[in-house]
Amino acid sequence: LAEMKRHASLARAATITPESVVRWADTQNEAHFAAICRRLLLPGSKIVGSPNLRQLAESALDGKSCVLCLNHRSNLDVPTLFTLLEDQADSDLFRRIVWLAGRKLEEDSGMASLLIQCFNRVIVTPPSWFTAQRTDDELQQARMVNIAAERAVAKLRHEGWIIGLFPSATRIRPGDESTEQAIEQTDSYLRTFQYLLLCNIDGCTLPVSRDHDFVHESPKLDRMVYTFGPVHSTEQWRAEAAARFPDLNQRMASAHAIQEDIEALAPSD
Repeated sequence: LAEMKRHASLARAATITPESVVRWADTQNEAHFAAICRRLLLPGSKIVGSPNLRQLAESALDGKSCVLCLNHRSNLDVPTLFTLLEDQADSDLFRRIVWLAGRKLEEDSGMASLLIQCFNRVIVTPPSWFTAQRTDDELQQARMVNIAAERAVAKLRHEGWIIGLFPSATRIRPGDESTEQAIEQTDSYLRTFQYLLLCNIDGCTLPVSRDHDFVHESPKLDRMVYTFGPVHSTEQWRAEAAARFPDLNQRMASAHAIQEDIEALAPSD
């Protein structure tokens, strides 16, 4: 972390505004971040189904709109994916992803705001942010940020980029099943994409313990397995989700189905 801080730009990221929601990776610290993640990996850590991710990337490069959805274990989910892809010489796949990122990491007072600069991202204001005490001006600005983020995603999805998002919009907290459930707003994103790829993250090297200053959470060794399922036609997948949950509206049906389908990809061993 000290080495990363030394190499990072001295200027902190600009305040989040509607004009600055798209932020491109500063790759100079990628190797250091990967080294942190690699030290936490136990034997058996791997990626399953990476050809499916390559298929999605090729569709994106052909101008198709593509979205990747994963369950969210920790703030190391994204850099650990980069590390495992790099170790199998597939880091080019990772660099095709633009992550939908909550503003909390970007605004964190500690090192987290520097670490996240290693990855392409579009900044959004998550639903949980609006539940806190906010001024009218802050609420208006946050809504404008989200409108700008939607427009940015609409543009990027036809320019060869995969949009990566975590349907739960928060990290899974042990003992709190609600943090595993996809939020209904997920369907608003899904319906604008042609192709959908789901991924299950099994393992956690940075268990949730804090709501800020995330670099002071306690890491642990674990076996990390990322399992990519088949590429779906999003329109067909949403129709099947609605049929699977006929008593729910489309938004709720998609939220339930995406959680089920991601869980079904978990390793059986």
